[in-house]
Amino acid sequence: MKKLVYLAVLCSMLTFPSFASAAKDAGAATVLSMVFSGSGEWYNRDFKGNFPWGECILGEICCLVKVSSAFDAAAGKTDNDIRLDFWSKP
Repeated sequence: MKKLVYLAVLCSMLTFPSFASAAKDAGAATVLSMVFSGSGEWYNRDFKGNFPWGECILGEICCLVKVSSAFDAAAGKTDNDIRLDFWSKP
């Protein structure tokens, strides 16, 4: 099973050599933010800058941070700030 996973990863790396040059996709940014908070905005920034570790950790603790990160990523935002006013419009 391990060999199949390694083969799938290798094939995807060869098929898509540069993920940063891919076209921006709101769905992909939203899924990335739902998996790791802040990674969708990082994707929208073409993976430039540091990974948003603070937002990622807070997103695992508080589900509202994860949801607001997904809304921000779907809207195409690229900021590094953690949005704590969850009741406002995304």
